[in-house]
Amino acid sequence: MATFSIGDADAGERERRHRAELFTQLQVLGETSSSETALFHQAAAAKYGLGITDMKALGALMQEGPMTAGQIAKRLSLTSGAVTSLIDRLERRDLVKRAPNPDDRRKVVVIPNLEALASGENVYLSMGEAFHRLHETYTTEQLEFLVHYLEASIALNKQEIAKLARKEQILPDDG
Repeated sequence: MATFSIGDADAGERERRHRAELFTQLQVLGETSSSETALFHQAAAAKYGLGITDMKALGALMQEGPMTAGQIAKRLSLTSGAVTSLIDRLERRDLVKRAPNPDDRRKVVVIPNLEALASGENVYLSMGEAFHRLHETYTTEQLEFLVHYLEASIALNKQEIAKLARKEQILPDDG
């Protein structure tokens, strides 16, 4: 028969309090990280003479590939009018091109102009190098944990964005 001492109960209570403190710390650090990231992206966009939505559209196109205007609108939770203005702005700056949609000739896809993007200053390079140096300080196991955590965080963010968008009737309910 197992018996528990008062010391075991105290250790359990200390563990519960420590976990609660860590949860609070993670929440505060997550909010701070999110704010600082948003401010960095805003400053980077300003350096290029673009708005933050323009930069997010370029980022989505570079990471996810060519998209229709509707796909961009859905990805960034924009109205059809807003996405048309966004694409027009980026096209005037020669940062994107419209091309026939290979799957539906009635539509066009928006393609990032990688040559134009690569020819200018890369304000993200310094940040990328700084994070590379930080990542070098972690073990392989720690990096695997960070990858798992970030993948789960991104999935949660996408779920919550979809919930908010449905409440605002920007996106249709997927069922």
